[in-house]
Amino acid sequence: MVENTSVEPQSMSFKPEDVTSQGVWEVLKELLDGRWLAILQHPCPFPPEIFEDITLNLIHNPNINSSVLFRADILYDSAKQSGCDEQAADTDVYPIREILQDHIVAYDGFPGFTLKRIIVRKMVPRNPELDKPVVQTCQVFQSNQITDRQHTLLLYIPHVSSGSEIPWYHPNVQSLVCLHSWRSSQPNPHVPVLPHSSLSPSGTISVHYRLFPDQPLPLSDRSKRTALHLLATLHKHGQGALDGYTKRVHHDQLVSQQRVQDTYTRLKATHAKRLSDNWVEQTDSSKHVFEDLSIAAFLMELWRDMYRPAASRRATNAQGDSRPAFPGFVDIGCGNGVLVDILLREGYRGWGFDARNRKSWAIFETSTQRQLKQMILVPQPLLDMNPDLGQKREGDPATLLSKLLPKASTSAKTSGTKIEWHNGIFPTGTFIISNHADELTPWTPLLAYLSTSPFLMIPCCSHNLSGLRFRAPSKFNNYSADTLAPSFFAGSITKSKSVAITVAPAGEENDQPRQGSLKDLGPANRSKQPSAYAALCDWVSHLSGAIGYEVEKEMLRLPSTRNTGLICRTLIPRAEGLSASEKMDKVKAIAVREGADGGAWVERAKSLMVGKGEKH
Repeated sequence: MVENTSVEPQSMSFKPEDVTSQGVWEVLKELLDGRWLAILQHPCPFPPEIFEDITLNLIHNPNINSSVLFRADILYDSAKQSGCDEQAADTDVYPIREILQDHIVAYDGFPGFTLKRIIVRKMVPRNPELDKPVVQTCQVFQSNQITDRQHTLLLYIPHVSSGSEIPWYHPNVQSLVCLHSWRSSQPNPHVPVLPHSSLSPSGTISVHYRLFPDQPLPLSDRSKRTALHLLATLHKHGQGALDGYTKRVHHDQLVSQQRVQDTYTRLKATHAKRLSDNWVEQTDSSKHVFEDLSIAAFLMELWRDMYRPAASRRATNAQGDSRPAFPGFVDIGCGNGVLVDILLREGYRGWGFDARNRKSWAIFETSTQRQLKQMILVPQPLLDMNPDLGQKREGDPATLLSKLLPKASTSAKTSGTKIEWHNGIFPTGTFIISNHADELTPWTPLLAYLSTSPFLMIPCCSHNLSGLRFRAPSKFNNYSADTLAPSFFAGSITKSKSVAITVAPAGEENDQPRQGSLKDLGPANRSKQPSAYAALCDWVSHLSGAIGYEVEKEMLRLPSTRNTGLICRTLIPRAEGLSASEKMDKVKAIAVREGADGGAWVERAKSLMVGKGEKH
């Protein structure tokens, strides 16, 4: 946490000053051998506490400063009792003692400075085939001399012996320093105050390089750009912290960043070229392939925690592993089938289906193609609520559903071909993947409950339980849909950035709005309401909780703004132990409350079969 100071937020545009002509600054003359070159400096309004916080965050997250990097694995941290990171130690047995002997200034600092913290990190690149990792010792120093200025210094020492060992993403230097100098508004009692001197708080941040002995001047443009980008990041994050910014999105809540990214790197090396080179869809392969690789990496690591590994599926509880065997997966609304293909190739048993056969299915191996089905899902609760859809009439062997669906043609060649359909009840425990499943998204927790299945749901576009586009309700309007609003009014809500008012569901007594008013349409109130995507995520989380799941949230590391992952693995106690009929009654009660319409659902299914739905 940043300590409370008397400093008022001050907006400051970024206009750095080139200070390469100033040579070695006095405060750095005793650091190492003093061969330092000042590069850039900039005024800053934030105190040392903020500087330390943001620099420590950048040490742990170098990807903030370079898109080439995935993360940093912390090999040692003097501020932690355990010292070495257990996960890093498992994969990199690094001689910590030798590091501290060879790459440390001194345990007590250097003249004028005290050593506060030592961190040894390994920077992990996104593409290890292009960029190699590098280990750094990072040291935080604080000035201990009585002056009117306080200096905080962050020293980076890459573990290399020459410039040829420096990776591309790192400046080609022996060492690097970020220096924060601060004059507080509180006078130092040991330093005389001159008449007419200003006591307003002020500071500077600067970047300095320690060059290799044989390194020529002037600096390369790349070294200058790196210093500029680092200084800009320090300025931006420091200004944000001063203005009260707090991080709202938190990644890696369920599975560690290291595990997912390492698996992603392996999957990308194995599958990316094959999938990209053979891409036949009109959509962008770079988005879909790498997004599905990321989802596959997350799922595989999540399943690693949930289920026994394949090699030990026959293990018993007596052998110490009480986790169940992998139950298989189903990808509902699987689209191009890439995710199914990756998981099958990685040895996971499962299948996927979509309302339309995709061109990309033909590029997969025959074994994968057999696991991709063109199929419509008509939820069993809708069939129960609309008997005419599923029941045969006297003297007529066909159901209304079987008559409706074949009327939709998927192409000119298959006009009139009967399309298979599924009722959404899967073998008990099947892991359900609902990735941008659109119409199936709100049904995912309800159908999963009927099959006692865990699931991963990544919402995208808002549809209600009838399969129609709508503006999802949220906690802002007490999770009540605008079922009585006129169509033109509902249309304007769909296009706006907020839910305007709340209307009681049809059939309720008085049929009057339970909350809200037309004043809520005003810009001032509209800005307080959630976005359409946030409302959708909130609503389907509410449905998941209402049916009885404990909802876990993970902001997935995807090349997409629709990256909220909702994971449900556990039922709350009151939702357990119910019979199949009791579960069905519970689901149908929610469907009725939400106004689900089986006829509208089938009509929507017909349009999907002829390609009128969203493409993901």
